Amino acid sequence: MRKKYLSALLFGALLFASAGTFTSCKDYDDDISNLQSQIDGLATKDDMQAKLDQMQTAVNDAKATAEEALEKANAAGDADKIAELEGRIADLEEVLGDIDAMKEEIQNALDSQIAEFRTEMEELLAQVEELTGYSLGMVTEISFQVKDDDAPAQYDPNLDVNYARIDVITLPNGKTATSYTFGEGLTGAFSLAKGDVNTVTDYMLVNINPANAVISNDMLSLVNGNGVNLNEYVNITSSQWSGDIIASRATQNTGLRLVGVQLKEDVDFESFDKLVLSSSDAGHASDPTWCDGKGHDYIAYALAVTDAEKDRSVTSAYDVTLHVQAEQKAEDIEKKSTIQSDAAAAALNKAIETWKDGGDAASGYEKCFPVEAGAPFTINVASDLSKGGRVMASYVTVDYNNSTLSTTDKAALKTLTFSGVDTVIKGEELTHSITVNGEAGIPVPLKLVTIDYRGFIEENTIWVKAGEAATVTAAYTVTPTSYVNAPAAYVVNTGEKQAFTIPANAHYYHVDLVAGETAHADGVHAPSVFKSSGYGILSSNWSELNVNGNDFLKLYKADKNTLAGNQKEVAYAEFVGTLNLQMMREDKTYTGAIKFYDESGTYLGTNTIQVTKKLPTAVPADFSAKTNGIVNGVMTVYPEPKGTPATGEYLLKQAFNNWDADYILSIDGITNSSKGVYNPGVNKGDASTASILNINTGVINDGKTYAATVEYNYGQIAFIPEGHGVIDDAYDYKVEWATDFSIKFGCWPVDCTYQWSETPVVYYRETNIIKGKVTKAANGTVTAFENVIKAISPYKGAVDPFDATDTDWTTWANILSNASTTEIILITNNNGKEIENEYFTAKFVAATEGSITKTAMELTPTGAQVQVGEDIETKVILKIKDNFGHVEEIPALTFTMKINHE
Repeated sequence: MRKKYLSALLFGALLFASAGTFTSCKDYDDDISNLQSQIDGLATKDDMQAKLDQMQTAVNDAKATAEEALEKANAAGDADKIAELEGRIADLEEVLGDIDAMKEEIQNALDSQIAEFRTEMEELLAQVEELTGYSLGMVTEISFQVKDDDAPAQYDPNLDVNYARIDVITLPNGKTATSYTFGEGLTGAFSLAKGDVNTVTDYMLVNINPANAVISNDMLSLVNGNGVNLNEYVNITSSQWSGDIIASRATQNTGLRLVGVQLKEDVDFESFDKLVLSSSDAGHASDPTWCDGKGHDYIAYALAVTDAEKDRSVTSAYDVTLHVQAEQKAEDIEKKSTIQSDAAAAALNKAIETWKDGGDAASGYEKCFPVEAGAPFTINVASDLSKGGRVMASYVTVDYNNSTLSTTDKAALKTLTFSGVDTVIKGEELTHSITVNGEAGIPVPLKLVTIDYRGFIEENTIWVKAGEAATVTAAYTVTPTSYVNAPAAYVVNTGEKQAFTIPANAHYYHVDLVAGETAHADGVHAPSVFKSSGYGILSSNWSELNVNGNDFLKLYKADKNTLAGNQKEVAYAEFVGTLNLQMMREDKTYTGAIKFYDESGTYLGTNTIQVTKKLPTAVPADFSAKTNGIVNGVMTVYPEPKGTPATGEYLLKQAFNNWDADYILSIDGITNSSKGVYNPGVNKGDASTASILNINTGVINDGKTYAATVEYNYGQIAFIPEGHGVIDDAYDYKVEWATDFSIKFGCWPVDCTYQWSETPVVYYRETNIIKGKVTKAANGTVTAFENVIKAISPYKGAVDPFDATDTDWTTWANILSNASTTEIILITNNNGKEIENEYFTAKFVAATEGSITKTAMELTPTGAQVQVGEDIETKVILKIKDNFGHVEEIPALTFTMKINHE
């Protein structure tokens, strides 16, 4: 690691307290002495690692404080403070790097190398203490917690520091002995004899602040109000702080430790009673009924932590009391001891008394506790503390000679291998972790042997039976394909079927799957829980598994279509549960289990179930633009005039397939009142009326294109992080359509194409009536007569611009007629320059053929005397006013003016 030098550290420029203030010069002799005492106390690699963890926490806290201050300085624009804090943060980050480096070095070092790290530890610790502004060994506060749910111990500061003197050792067969080796021949065996005194350790749960202070046992004492301590009479031990022992978030900066108090075995009980009992009770110290019948007015004690090097002592409130009485026989071991296995359903009663009998070969050992082959299970040994006695030690052995077993059973039992048995455990936490390996389904009698502090030895036989390990994993991916109306109650219907089998002889099943994150603090939003309250019975319905009456999996035959009818037919499973999508993180796999048991309750195996929510990456597949609707990246739309004065409205069904309420169209440049407004309107959800409303007339036929996007809103299916109790649109999940396009707002009559009904023939200096096509019968009778001009809409439909009933025209403009509302402009080319035609004026007139009257175009000579040398091409421009109020000059047609008759 990078070396630091103590003198430079102690007198350097960056000696800041954790709040960011400057620390002035002082005499550092005491600090150096304190550092040395801290380092001298680090005897092992674990000690050094613990001290480094402590340093790391302190530096992280100081860094967080500096970062908060930096935010404020940035907001205030204080340049000097910003520079100072940035430098401080950089120094703290450098120290964190040093701590990490030293952790790695020590981890990889040999125990014999520990002494080599002491100088570096002194230097590093000095730097941390100076940068953070407090001594890492300094305790500032002590208080107590009560952990009521931590049976069998309550861990409160009312201590039962009991004792027991062995009078006689009582064996399970009723015989007695004056000496005995408990667990003879086993690992951890120990001897005891008549007259031995055993004392009991009781515990309290203690808050130590700061959390990471290093506490050694010799720093602890119990003191009364006169400063008298009990160190001569009791041993006090403390666990070191563990980040896992946290009561709540509110106490995350406080270290919780188990502090044990135990009478010394050679204690003078009479002298001890005088210290812990009030004067009025002291005379009853030898009365065995006084504690139980009368109660004691116990003197209150405080827990003190004393640091001799700092000449500093911190005490708790005087909340500790001590109760001393003779330890009784441990009772109800079979009821208070428990057995736990991942193979067992959560609802099963796990007291070992339930599994003591084991049945017999004829009944199939139906009381065997289910365990999984190769997976550990535990036996937790305890007694009824309310009766005044507890277990001192225990061990578990395999009862190969159990009388219930047949010769065949015994032979089968010997094929199994075990771990975690044949070891004596002595102390307060008597938990045996055991593993069975070998063929599934063999009944195993485990003999639990216990001894209490009085010398009573008890045997209990617990029957277990191991099943196979997990067999199948069925993984399901849930991706919504359309808008989700109820994301907190999303019914999965993906049709996804995964390979799935059920063990032979399976009769019961138990489901345990939590799909989602922890419920929010307000309790409103919770994960989806699929957890059986008991056993489901397979034989009643092989086509599905359900959880508490609700469908969970559909089971199919190999064809994936036909529901299964029995165990052998099950080949696939479809997940059909109801999920809360808002509580599932995206792309996180939630894993659960379906455990199977035979009819006698023997564990057979586990199928793993996995559910993953993946958010969609595209709009629904049935959505697209109309065929050829987007040409060269541009979609031309034709708004209809609506209202007075008119604004534009466009039906989205004209441009897109399957538009519905959950599509969102955004158009650049027309989303404000000055240039037009995009408004989906109240009927956005109706595909027949979903529209762009209030389109400003200024964008219609302006020749510009406007960038546009389409998004699809899949609903509020995004994960809601913890702490948010209110759901709003912020949790909508929207996907943008992958097609880039722009919108052009066209004018419908301008973008129509126009045709002559018949190609006209026009002669110079003659009045010409251009008529439409005339159709006659064989006898010369006129059967049909057309208007002079035809129109073809932008959508390639035939339109009659002279017909007042043709809404394909009248929606956008007045009809063409011989009235003055339609002006016709003729344009010719004069030496490369377009000018208004000087030969004719034009207008629409009525014309009749037979009995049919239609509209024709009349060309009237102007009388201009101009020598014309060749035929002249002429443009016909229709000047109309559309229903938006725009005057449009539409170059509709052309004709040729001939100078001579052919």
